Amino acid sequence: MKKNDVIFFFVAFFIIFSSSLTFAKGVEVEENYVPDPAITAMIASNPQIIDNKLKSAMLKEVENPASITIDIIHISPQDTALGKFKKIQVYAYRSTVEHVIVESAKIVFLDVQLNTKKLIEQEKIRPVNKCTINMDIIVKESDLNDFLTYKAKKIKVDHPKVKMTNNNLELSGSTKYGFVKVEFWARGNFSIKDDKEIWFHASKMKVNRISMPRNFIGTIIKKINPLMNFKKFSFDVNVEQIKITNGQIRITSFPD
Repeated sequence: MKKNDVIFFFVAFFIIFSSSLTFAKGVEVEENYVPDPAITAMIASNPQIIDNKLKSAMLKEVENPASITIDIIHISPQDTALGKFKKIQVYAYRSTVEHVIVESAKIVFLDVQLNTKKLIEQEKIRPVNKCTINMDIIVKESDLNDFLTYKAKKIKVDHPKVKMTNNNLELSGSTKYGFVKVEFWARGNFSIKDDKEIWFHASKMKVNRISMPRNFIGTIIKKINPLMNFKKFSFDVNVEQIKITNGQIRITSFPD
């Protein structure tokens, strides 16, 4: 067995983690959208159906939240029937996405029009205009480590562990290298590319406390990036900032 075991851990970890935080598949803005008259009439006669369907749609995106809150600021009853809103704010606390617990997920839609037919009939959130969408997601270090423990056998790594410090993420664990079990460790940080992708950059990596050459690190990075791709969201979010602080990762679509 070669160094591929060590490489496999990093590849598996980041691919699994990035896919776990992808809430939905992407769609394009519907420039020629026209609300369905029958759906418009249904909402006009029962506006509460919007709240109910929005909640059902979000529960398809995040699983088993400890709590979920949806606040809507309406413009007028007529606009509500057409799926137009001044503001929709969704907040989910301690939700699960592919076995990863997301401490908090806050998504805010500003001046949005939704495809009401898809919302009512399919329980899907599909903006049809170029609205502003702000996102704020937090994943805690302890929950990420629980996730790694769950996946340890699949990625063939013993005692995988993540440690988050200010603007740095450290990965460690052990795996077999030939007939010998080796310990590995890597440190790096994140950057944002094209407003949609999050890339990991390893500044240092060691196997059995021996520093690895840059070309070895480059091989790993080439295979794992991008770590997250928000083009897959069902709504258009531009990632502006990602912060690693003591004990958590925070991803936002707006700078502090």
